[in-house]
Amino acid sequence: MKKLIIIGGYGNGTVVQSTVEDINQVKPEWELLGFLNDNEKKPINGYPVLGGIDKVTVNKYLLDDTVYFFYSLISVKLNHKFLFKLLDLEIPKKKFATLIHPTAVVSKHAEIGHGVCIQPFVSIGPNTTIGNFVQIFAQSLVGHGAKLDDYSYVANNACIGADVHLKEGAYLGTNATTLEYVTLGKWSITGIGAVVLKDVDDYTKVVGSPARVIGSTK
Repeated sequence: MKKLIIIGGYGNGTVVQSTVEDINQVKPEWELLGFLNDNEKKPINGYPVLGGIDKVTVNKYLLDDTVYFFYSLISVKLNHKFLFKLLDLEIPKKKFATLIHPTAVVSKHAEIGHGVCIQPFVSIGPNTTIGNFVQIFAQSLVGHGAKLDDYSYVANNACIGADVHLKEGAYLGTNATTLEYVTLGKWSITGIGAVVLKDVDDYTKVVGSPARVIGSTK
């Protein structure tokens, strides 16, 4: 079995943990060693906190070819301003696990990068390209030909139309829907239940139906 360390904790980290457990129920694949977390010291859902999020702790495990990492600290709050936490660790991309829930349906014609987590009942269409460190939450749909760049985030029940482009760090909220062919800009935020009918600029917040601009993410 491969070994896994989740960088994060309560919240997205524990959702990733749950996905790992579900994968192992179907076919034992991962030994979850524990979490790296700067704030928690006590075990998280029964798994130990191995140390803080720092190079000293990470380097203890990097030399073991069977150890992989998952970086869960990407969310609407932990955006581009927190990327230094990942980049400072200097972990090679090949050392990040990609985790696909057993109930997800992923086309064999989709390309998926490193450090991706695809949650329960997600559907990924053909000819999609999913970058690195992308999180796609339960019951979301990614239409054919869509492109999700690094660090993009798809909350639960979101619907991405065909040939849509989520640029780096774009966040698509719960129950949000996009028209086909639109682009969501870098580190933009599309709010809960929004209906996106046209392109969203970089670093922009939009909400509503149809989606309208309400602010900036800078």
